[in-house]
Amino acid sequence: MSRILFLTFLCIFTALGVIAQDTIVFNGQPDLKNTLDIAGRSLFFEEISDHPLTFNEAKKQAFVPYTQELRQWRFSNRPLVIQWHKFTIRNTSGSDTISLRIDAGMHYFTRLYVRDTLAVVAGAFQADVPLINRFGLPILILPLSTETYWVRNVDRKEQVAPPGIFLKTPYLAAHDAAVGANLDRYLFLLLSALLGCLFFISIYATYQYYLYRDGSFVWYISYTIASLITAMYWIDIRLQFMLFPAFVRDVIFSFYLFLIPVLYTFFVGSMLKLPVHFKKSWMVVKVLVGIAIMQMIIELLQVRWGWFIFNPDYYEIFISLAPVIVMHLILLVLTALSKDSVKWFLAGGLVSFLLLWCVPITGILGLIPFRVNELFLVLVFVPAFLILGLTVEAICFSFALSYRAKLVLIEKNELQKTYAMQLENELNKKSRELQLQGSISEAQKIKQVQTEFEQKIAETEMTALRAQMNPHFIFNCLNSIKLYTLENDSQTASEYLTIFSQLIRLVLENSQSEKVTLQKELETLRLYIELEAMRFKNKVHYEINIEPGIDQQYTDIPPLLLQPYVENAIWHGLMHKKEGGNIRVDVTQPFEDLLHIEITDNGVGRQLAAKYKSKSATRQKSYGLKMTSERLDIINQVYQVKADVKITDIRDAMNQVCGTKVTIQIPV
Repeated sequence: MSRILFLTFLCIFTALGVIAQDTIVFNGQPDLKNTLDIAGRSLFFEEISDHPLTFNEAKKQAFVPYTQELRQWRFSNRPLVIQWHKFTIRNTSGSDTISLRIDAGMHYFTRLYVRDTLAVVAGAFQADVPLINRFGLPILILPLSTETYWVRNVDRKEQVAPPGIFLKTPYLAAHDAAVGANLDRYLFLLLSALLGCLFFISIYATYQYYLYRDGSFVWYISYTIASLITAMYWIDIRLQFMLFPAFVRDVIFSFYLFLIPVLYTFFVGSMLKLPVHFKKSWMVVKVLVGIAIMQMIIELLQVRWGWFIFNPDYYEIFISLAPVIVMHLILLVLTALSKDSVKWFLAGGLVSFLLLWCVPITGILGLIPFRVNELFLVLVFVPAFLILGLTVEAICFSFALSYRAKLVLIEKNELQKTYAMQLENELNKKSRELQLQGSISEAQKIKQVQTEFEQKIAETEMTALRAQMNPHFIFNCLNSIKLYTLENDSQTASEYLTIFSQLIRLVLENSQSEKVTLQKELETLRLYIELEAMRFKNKVHYEINIEPGIDQQYTDIPPLLLQPYVENAIWHGLMHKKEGGNIRVDVTQPFEDLLHIEITDNGVGRQLAAKYKSKSATRQKSYGLKMTSERLDIINQVYQVKADVKITDIRDAMNQVCGTKVTIQIPV
């Protein structure tokens, strides 16, 4: 009896739904001036079953009038939000065929059925959509005919835009599409700029890994490339460029929210060595990474094949971002506890990253009143916050690199102070011991100790001088990088920064050795001249010639010996000429135990350079020549050799000074 009552009620309810439908009548092709809202004359049905219904199953369901209460923005814990619209159009004209476009709003996937057949597919996430379908679902009503249409809209967990259903003429559809493309211009400009930044950062990170083979760069490259692909994906979805096939779209949609945080986590962990310093906490991070990987698999299975073994009402719990957020909070705490000097830059990037990702999750964007303007379209496009967060993080990483360069300079200065203080303390200690020595051997012992400490002083000074480089040159390089960045010349800034980092790295490596190979010394010299040539707009040209018989890898000389003379040639010789000039370095070995080096330039000469210097307001002393003069004295004292330097003027046929030649002879 209960079954009979239920079937009776269902039939009555269905009949009322059919009666409530209002047929839309046109007498030939309508001349619509504005979009026609047909929500009030259509019927509505929303699926609540565990599996999507087929068309034949759906058409048998009880459709109800599409009231205002049913037109609210929908969010669901289930994998899919599936809604059906049904309406009927009659053409009373005996001769005109009606051509219209159905605007079902923006959805992930849209299907149009007519005469029990799938007629049109569309949607923001539908691949390979014909261009005509992007302006609306095209329909034709023949003369004196009536057609009933079923529109199926599918969204993943939440609707992309407020629901509705409208009719447009082909002209109105094309006009609205053009207006929409115009309104998207600021969003397109923002996304293109962020995409360009991520592309450049990916290339830069790849090049840095090629140079230094640092393992942390592998994770960073993977992270930036994944971010780049994600940015391309959302530009493709929003602007319908159709760049990716359907399967690739599903993979990116399923992975990006989990894969990018996982890659960034491993990058920060590798850079700060978190697995070494925080073993137990890192085990928790690895468990959360495993959960994120399982979530990627679950979402891919559901998105691609509709497979989810649990109750669909709990789908949102299984793919919740809570594990990823907890993982990043733990990562933020571990970063703050790390002792690495660049941790605050990484922490700042991570905080910005989390805040920009969490803005859409808080639902604050839903409070913005719906408007059709450029700013609103930028603010409500949630992936823009994701891409912006990735870009801000990359900028923070660049700051970390700059800060490391500053720390290198500070560490060098502190090293020199420490050496000087240790030497003074040792000298005072030994002096007190000398005062206690007795009678006849006292003079001999004092002389012996003094000789020993003079040797130690010379060795200590040699160690300090090996780490010296003109600080003005370093500050000028950093200012040049800053200038190129302000001028948005990212390519030149990247090239300059790469050469500068190689030079600083070589200088720091050489400072740990009493002698370096001729190959390393000439490479340091080449990098220095390259930087000066870029700073002075290619006014400096150079040539380095090495006698073929010299084995550069097994010929050792004191480090940073040649650079001060080249620096002097550039600043006091070539820079006083508008057109710049040339520097030539010739390395020969006239004898097996003697290295002969000549540095020549076609500058203004010593006399004219001194004249210009006397008129200069700064009158700075040559830091490099003074340093090299001291070093030569120490080398001769420590190694008991006779390294010699001669500086002469070069004269032309008219006996006029046309340059300077520095001749260096070093016993090897």
